[in-house]
Amino acid sequence: MSDTTTADRLRTALSDVAYPAAKEQLADHASRNNADEDTVHAVRSLPEGVYDSFDQVVESVAIDERRD
Repeated sequence: MSDTTTADRLRTALSDVAYPAAKEQLADHASRNNADEDTVHAVRSLPEGVYDSFDQVVESVAIDERRD
């Protein structure tokens, strides 16, 4: 399992999130949207807090675009 994901995977996993959203809400959405295990883990690894936008999540999560 990895703590990284890609921006595309994250965008798909969080497509229905209404911001602002707490870390726990983001993780719940990722799980409910059937995100892959690494993406869910990456979201759960976010620092505690409330995120105002998808861009703020991307800035805080570990992104690795080399992943396939």
